[in-house]
Amino acid sequence: MMLGSATSKNLVITRAGPKSLHEGWLTPAATRDFDLLVASFDPNSRPLAAPGTFHRFIPGTKVQGWRATLSDNADFIAQYDYIALIDDDIDTDADSLSRLFALGAAEGFTIFQPSLTWDSYFTYAGTVQNPSLRYREVNYIEMMAPFFAARALHQVAPLFDYGWESGIDLIWGSALPAADRRFAIVDAVPVRHTRPVGALKEANGFVNRTYESDIEAALAHFAMAWPSLVASRGVTAAGTEIGRWGLAWRVLGLLGLPWRSPTRGAWRRTCDHIRHQWMRRPAYVEAVGDRLARDAAGRLR
Repeated sequence: MMLGSATSKNLVITRAGPKSLHEGWLTPAATRDFDLLVASFDPNSRPLAAPGTFHRFIPGTKVQGWRATLSDNADFIAQYDYIALIDDDIDTDADSLSRLFALGAAEGFTIFQPSLTWDSYFTYAGTVQNPSLRYREVNYIEMMAPFFAARALHQVAPLFDYGWESGIDLIWGSALPAADRRFAIVDAVPVRHTRPVGALKEANGFVNRTYESDIEAALAHFAMAWPSLVASRGVTAAGTEIGRWGLAWRVLGLLGLPWRSPTRGAWRRTCDHIRHQWMRRPAYVEAVGDRLARDAAGRLR
């Protein structure tokens, strides 16, 4: 059943639980330039009484819930030019989300994300805000709050069908053709991740399995090594374009992060990112798109 008509060209979708922060994303209303679809896994959740908001009850784990949301509401989602899939523990507001959509469209990014504030819980230090930059073009966008151009979401959507609850974000950069690999972390618009990574792992299907086992299965299926998050180009807060060497010394600005982050292992994660930015290059596996197409064709038989 069609949920309704779009009121914007942009859509935010969240898998919302009982402690979801999504109501805060709607204010200030005057600057909101997106619709909101709440695909709740909380049976007590009720629709919001606000224009451009839609509600579905979709139980289940995180990634499989995303799969059901995307497939069951494909006609509704097809109304939008940009779609963001945002975890319900992200603390942000309508102004920030609208600015992200506008910047992504203006720059022609296909997959992009906000940076994280320094008081956020994080997995990769490269996703944390570098205040000296406006954005960085990178090879990896995390599953926590990715923004997709509609064509990019269509291309990566088959990755939700494999049953893995982690690891597909390591694959989706390679799933797009080279001409569409315009990925960015937006330092100018940070958001706060409020829960430790893995806090709801049992609810997300990690019983007798781990994040790492799903990641290893995904990488093995597509014959990939773990791609390190590195930036190849950026724009400073002042608007100057910089390349690899300009990014290499600016990444040292993250050395103060471990003293301000609540993340366990923040020092090691920060040092790893600095080392990767200095020593590694963006990596893609060109055969991923073909493998996705073959797998999809096999499922359709």
